[in-house]
Amino acid sequence: MNHCVQRMRPLLGTFVEIQATGSQSIERIHQALDAAFSEIERVGRLMSVQSSTSDLGRLNRSRAAISIHPWTARVIRLALNLAVRSAHRFNPTVGGLLVDSGRYPAPETPYVRRGTADDILLSGCHIERRRPVLLTLDGIAKGWAVDRALARLRSSGLTAALVNAGGDWRCFGPPRPILRDTPSGRVHLGLLERGACATSSAGLDPDCFPAELVIDVPDRQKGTWTVIAPQAWLADALTKVAANTPPQEAAHSVRVLGGHLISEPNAARGA
Repeated sequence: MNHCVQRMRPLLGTFVEIQATGSQSIERIHQALDAAFSEIERVGRLMSVQSSTSDLGRLNRSRAAISIHPWTARVIRLALNLAVRSAHRFNPTVGGLLVDSGRYPAPETPYVRRGTADDILLSGCHIERRRPVLLTLDGIAKGWAVDRALARLRSSGLTAALVNAGGDWRCFGPPRPILRDTPSGRVHLGLLERGACATSSAGLDPDCFPAELVIDVPDRQKGTWTVIAPQAWLADALTKVAANTPPQEAAHSVRVLGGHLISEPNAARGA
């Protein structure tokens, strides 16, 4: 007999929902969910820009090289590689812009508004800034946390599971519907059989500014972008690439980088 458990917690600046189904006891399933939530909490502690004690908080104040957790080093490496491959349409060095917009608190040390991947020197778990850029992982860390949580659930022997962190989600088990909320109602975009899905919006609500989309690309598009990819970190990051690419080029740019941009209802496929 299978049991289904669903729980939600406020984490990573949003609400994280986890659903899990398995033949284990209810207690064992709850233990698996506790372990998955712990993975997400740890990502938040390590990679929060707002926290002065996180790896990013320490880096953005440091004038010299520091040591960081292997998880943080892994996500930064993924972010820097994607920045280069996307011609900086994904850019993790725009924390200064976010400070100027009021999204992040101003640091006590001088900073530049934006930079490039070349401004960060990462070797193993040692990192330093060549210029005083402010590193932010807002556009990738949430997806990576989803990946960590789902891996923990999968290792627990569950039949099916889903982790959804504010629209960045990944699942295993039966196919799940991909839904997008629009002003005219909820739209069905297809089924996700494997992989992950993420959605980002920009410019639709002036009171709800998506800070992770602020990168140095002229004529940033307005709209909503849904991407599926093999991992949630990649789907998360590629929505920013799509948002900062001319519409006629966005689908191709996302595809080259390993994802699939969903632009029409019922057009989704497994990543």
